[in-house]
Amino acid sequence: MPDTPMTQAELLEGLFASLQTILSLVSLFFAIVSGYIAALYFFLARAGLVLRLIAFGLLSIGLSFLGGTAAVVGSMQDGLLRAWAALPAPVVPAGSLRNPMPLETGLPLSQQELGVVTGWIIGIAVYVALAYLTFLHDWSKEGLQSHEGLPGRGEQSP
Repeated sequence: MPDTPMTQAELLEGLFASLQTILSLVSLFFAIVSGYIAALYFFLARAGLVLRLIAFGLLSIGLSFLGGTAAVVGSMQDGLLRAWAALPAPVVPAGSLRNPMPLETGLPLSQQELGVVTGWIIGIAVYVALAYLTFLHDWSKEGLQSHEGLPGRGEQSP
């Protein structure tokens, strides 16, 4: 199948779709991490090793899929931006798409590339922090109390 160049409208549609996908991935990341933090607080902190291993394994699988999808979307977005730069008269200069804010970073990275690197650093740091909280943190110092005695746990509130 021969390569056919994409029109400016098709490239713009692809760029908007990639941005929507990235926002969806960030939203899913926050939802998964928030749910896991709640699980740590409410029951995983007191759970046995097997349950913590299963929960962390499922977290790892979910975040691996998100990371893989983010990598694919990033590659697709880079291809779209390269194709955009090759347009004879783009509506917006390609440099403005990679550096949308009028700020100089002083780094050899574009703002878009800096955002990608920052996202990966944050994702890895959150994963390491959750591993620590799951397996190494001493939750007894946090003052967590048993949920027994709370309404809905077999006893009535006064």
